[in-house]
Amino acid sequence: MVRPSPGPPPDGPPGAPGPRQRPAGVPARSAWWAVPGALVGLVLGTLGAVVGQALSGEPQAALAQHPAALSDLLSEAGLWVAMAGTAVFVSRRYGSANMRQDYGLSGRPVDLLWGLVTLGAGLAASYAVLAAFAHTSFQGTNTQILTQQKGDQTGFVVVSLVVSLGAPLFEEVFFRGYLLCALRARFGGHGAVWLQAALFSLAHLGESSTTLGNVSVVLAVFGFGVVLGYAAYMTGRLAPGMIAHSLFNLIAVASVL
Repeated sequence: MVRPSPGPPPDGPPGAPGPRQRPAGVPARSAWWAVPGALVGLVLGTLGAVVGQALSGEPQAALAQHPAALSDLLSEAGLWVAMAGTAVFVSRRYGSANMRQDYGLSGRPVDLLWGLVTLGAGLAASYAVLAAFAHTSFQGTNTQILTQQKGDQTGFVVVSLVVSLGAPLFEEVFFRGYLLCALRARFGGHGAVWLQAALFSLAHLGESSTTLGNVSVVLAVFGFGVVLGYAAYMTGRLAPGMIAHSLFNLIAVASVL
């Protein structure tokens, strides 16, 4: 018995790129699993941070000013487990159990070029927002996870790897893979791109060192999320976004050296 594709029909008018060029996707109702997935990630991330602080052996007063790299690593690992777990669960329950087919988790040599193009567009979008809020009370940055490790070589290297390798991989699978494909079934390609970018930006709320600074940070992340979303939507693969996301974060790492 041939199993029918769980994904939506291709977007756009007749003659538009067909399903062979885009992930098959998962049904719209599967997007709701992002809510418990986010809650599990919050719990696991918090537990990871607490365990990391306990294992570091540093006084709490010192950790408040200079969080242990192990705490950051375990906190992010908790979030990654929840993100990857949600994507795998949804693929198995609603899709083909193949994340390459369901989410476009694949790549080609040409994706290196696509990644560089995506990086350029993402930098333009995010830095345009940051420039608009420069020298105002809304100016902010989310690089404090890196600056807090300055002076600790090992800690800085660990956090840099977290930021430049781990985060791009798992965030792309969750937002541009699972969520984009699920939302596309309900809102179409363009609507899904913008909606996942909004959720992606809200996931970074609170990362600025100042309350008002979160305004520019969230909007800059939103702009980058839109670019990453279109990269996945147009190519049907996650590799271009992963490359661009990783390089984008590496630039952030270099900016605080």
